[in-house]
Amino acid sequence: MLVALTDVTRLKIIALFYENSELCVSAIAEQFELTRPTISHHLNLMKRAKLLKTRKEGKEIYYSFNREHVIQTMESVLESMKKCKP
Repeated sequence: MLVALTDVTRLKIIALFYENSELCVSAIAEQFELTRPTISHHLNLMKRAKLLKTRKEGKEIYYSFNREHVIQTMESVLESMKKCKP
């Protein structure tokens, strides 16, 4: 998950979810000067990293930010770091 967060485009995609609970690929792609396949690549990587959840409606796939998983993972990372010796 942390590796998926190291890319500027992926961080900008996450920022789109600040105001939108759910977006389709087309709506996301409209916000960038990248091809739809490139955006789809980023979305698939983010989905594999569990940053995004998906649901399919007809032929369209809708993405939403997996807030619960991200919070749980970050809390786990922080707890592990607290256990490290200085």
